[in-house]
Amino acid sequence: MASSLQPHEEVAIKAQAEVHEAIPALWRLSPEFLSKLPDNANVIDIPRTCGILTPDQITITELKLTELVAKLASGNLTSLQVTEAFCKRAAIAHQLTNCLMSFFPEEGLKTAKLLDEHFAKTGKVVGPLHGVPICIKDMYDVKGQRCTLGFTSWLDVLAEDDSSLVKILRSSGAVFFAKTTMPQAGMMLETRSKLWGVTLNPFNRKMVAGGSSGGDGVMLAMKGSPVAPSSDIGGSIRSPAAFNGLYSIKPSSDRVTKSGLRSAAPGNASIRVSCGPVAHSVDDLKMFTKIINAYGNLSQFDPNTVPIPWKEVAVPTEKLCFALWDFDGVCMPHPPVLRALKETKENLIKAGHEGEHNKTNPNPVSNSYPVISVKLPLDCWDVAQTTWKLYFQTGFKEGAEAIKASGEEMETAMQFYLESYKVKSLSIWELFQCNVQQGTAKAKMAQWWSSSVSMTKTGRPFDGIICPVHPSAGFPHNFPSWWGYTSLWNILDYPAVTLPLKDFKISPESDPKDISYKPLANPFDKKTYDMYDPELFSAQPMVLQVIGRPYQDEDLLAITSAIDFVLN
Repeated sequence: MASSLQPHEEVAIKAQAEVHEAIPALWRLSPEFLSKLPDNANVIDIPRTCGILTPDQITITELKLTELVAKLASGNLTSLQVTEAFCKRAAIAHQLTNCLMSFFPEEGLKTAKLLDEHFAKTGKVVGPLHGVPICIKDMYDVKGQRCTLGFTSWLDVLAEDDSSLVKILRSSGAVFFAKTTMPQAGMMLETRSKLWGVTLNPFNRKMVAGGSSGGDGVMLAMKGSPVAPSSDIGGSIRSPAAFNGLYSIKPSSDRVTKSGLRSAAPGNASIRVSCGPVAHSVDDLKMFTKIINAYGNLSQFDPNTVPIPWKEVAVPTEKLCFALWDFDGVCMPHPPVLRALKETKENLIKAGHEGEHNKTNPNPVSNSYPVISVKLPLDCWDVAQTTWKLYFQTGFKEGAEAIKASGEEMETAMQFYLESYKVKSLSIWELFQCNVQQGTAKAKMAQWWSSSVSMTKTGRPFDGIICPVHPSAGFPHNFPSWWGYTSLWNILDYPAVTLPLKDFKISPESDPKDISYKPLANPFDKKTYDMYDPELFSAQPMVLQVIGRPYQDEDLLAITSAIDFVLN
């Protein structure tokens, strides 16, 4: 009997089955167990309770990166122990959320064994990440592994060499064992494709994992990897971090190597991709970003990386002052996001006042923290129009061809974006105009930030801007969400960190729908307003964004440490 499936659907079924078949039988959850999980299941604790991991493996996989590195370097743990534990937990995570597009534990365990042999013979680590298992996003070339960008037609593309970042991480002693999912073309804040299917949020599987690094976000949330080197051109590091309750940094774009990072439009240089980690603490971000920024002689890997050594910046002890930006004039944040910003402002000011009056408090961040509500000097809707023109200067020609080649359909949200922003192929003159608009926005923002010295009373401009990552704490599957709170910082090329509010809980009582709000007349605000239901969001983490100035990435992480100390 002839199959009723389209050829691309048969390819996808086979490809997804290959990932599942790479999971050893002893690491598999039963089909009966999986079939009983409701659509909105919170599966975040299942790796801890399902019985597949030993107590020691649970302990190992719940260590932060900095803790793991110390135990491996001291010989208290072997790489083989650690890699097996994370491989097992990653396998569990994938079965619950569909977050992997390639799983190769045998290769990882083989590498771990070699690293252990080196340590046994020499008593030394090979580098600062000696023995640390790491998952990595689909779009990074890993020699011999697939690199698809969620395109079915790219399924058989095997990397002939490691990307420059993978080379740096291998030189540092990292162990690769899996590649994570990303959306078709990598240009959505949901991770879904015809090839790999839909990646689910572990806090509520009815919700998205974020994108484009959604597989990374889920893998970190479920502790299947201690860190993940992600990438971001519009929110792709920060939205998965936010929707999965994680720390992350989108560095200034040229601080971190990106040669060998695949793209559907590799000649596009107007808005440059940023590569940075998703992790479980600010200290983990500091450790990992230092390694991928300035490990050895970067010129041997990527001549386009700016030659700025990573500097050590202590948590500031002086009085700080932050701007708080809560609404971009396009898409109103949901009630819990606004409450999170309001409470953050109150808590920072309160902590500062307490610090000023408690002279015996040894806390290094006990100074006053004034937080000033601001409006940015930009029309964020106009900036978004320019942003999307620069994303797709050829009218998405390359991506459309990759989709057409397999006979698959374009994802619905992607089609919505192309239509909403009237994406088309630009003439040279139109491209030049967009570049002028980008430069003008950068100049306005730089001047505004520098002039804020008149508002802060510290003798300095704002130390950072606190703002939403997204208008909501997540969204349901196949929803075309507004990117503006993240993509703004890509076109401007400002570093940005995500900061979880660990004790924040969304509830109908605290966060009722604002029935008095009248949505604005644009393609996103009413959809976002109508989508809000506090019950739907009740299990979602709350994460905010902290913005720094270009190339002051280390300073941004230092001030985020100060904020983190107060809030968490």
